[in-house]
Amino acid sequence: MQYRNSYGQYLGQEMQDWAPRSTPDKFSLSGNYCMVTPLSVDHAEDLFHAWQSIDDDRDWTYLPGQRPATKEECYNYFRALIAAKNGMHMSVIDKNDDTVKGIFCITRINPVHGTFELTDINWTPALKKTRISTEAIYLVLAYFIDALHYRRCEWRTNIFNDGAIKAAERIGFRKEGVLRDKKVTKGHSEDLALFSITASEWQNLEIPIKAWLNENNFDGLGRQLKKLKDFR
Repeated sequence: MQYRNSYGQYLGQEMQDWAPRSTPDKFSLSGNYCMVTPLSVDHAEDLFHAWQSIDDDRDWTYLPGQRPATKEECYNYFRALIAAKNGMHMSVIDKNDDTVKGIFCITRINPVHGTFELTDINWTPALKKTRISTEAIYLVLAYFIDALHYRRCEWRTNIFNDGAIKAAERIGFRKEGVLRDKKVTKGHSEDLALFSITASEWQNLEIPIKAWLNENNFDGLGRQLKKLKDFR
């Protein structure tokens, strides 16, 4: 909604009651299928074995780090993430077998403007394209937007990272543009595709996601009966 001031200049929607949002401390979120919890060194062994279950490093091409080659490297990698000041590093735990299936980071948390970003999403093969991966992202969005009343979530990824782009679009993130030559990662320049969800869009996205996640939408093997787009 546009607003016009006394000078005839256009401004965005008035936010007269706006106040800075709370800065979240460490938190855990529980869904039907997974837990989202702060990253712990105790999670390293599960992920080391999962990351070593594939033959190459293709899942790490667009991530800032390298796949740990040994358990000790994996423990050190986790210690570095936990000590980092760039955001809140989180683990996704499968409730079915209590194993850690992936990690990601919530960063650029700005309570003054009510914005945050999801980044460094690193799903193991067992987590990709599952209801757990969808629920993990849903839980974080619902917590920040519904509970803490943040108003914008960003998702940035390399323009060539087709998997991440499809995942963002499937959830309902809208592409805003490309940040050209934004980073240098592993010796290559990166153009980043920028996606976002705003609080005003969230209700129309949240209801279909909740319906899709309902256990009645899955068979005994966890396979979806209807696609997420069918609930929209």
